[in-house]
Amino acid sequence: MSGSDVIQIQLERHESAVTVAHVTGDIDLSSADAFREGLAQGVASGNAFVLNLDGVTFMGSLGFSALVETHHETERRNIRWGIVAGTSPIIRPLRITGLEQVLPLYPTVPDALAALSGPRAQ
Repeated sequence: MSGSDVIQIQLERHESAVTVAHVTGDIDLSSADAFREGLAQGVASGNAFVLNLDGVTFMGSLGFSALVETHHETERRNIRWGIVAGTSPIIRPLRITGLEQVLPLYPTVPDALAALSGPRAQ
């Protein structure tokens, strides 16, 4: 499947029990399913997860749709999560579309980990 050649998703379990999904590459039509699978693994991983998009070089509309779907799913399951997109080309479209106001964004992975491993995550 060509999607696996376009993006890579690496899951890392942090000492704070928060799972971090590091995504690299392009999220487009050919890789959207792999991206959705990675998001589903993050949601299934426990009480909190961080989606690190700093390695993403392009994200098409299917990727943004997957973020919104994941946000709704985390709310349904009462799972805390955060998106790190501080230096990636993802942040500008998030701002333009207003998703920046809806999705839980953090500038860095340590910032997201600090927020998600706080008292509410216990």
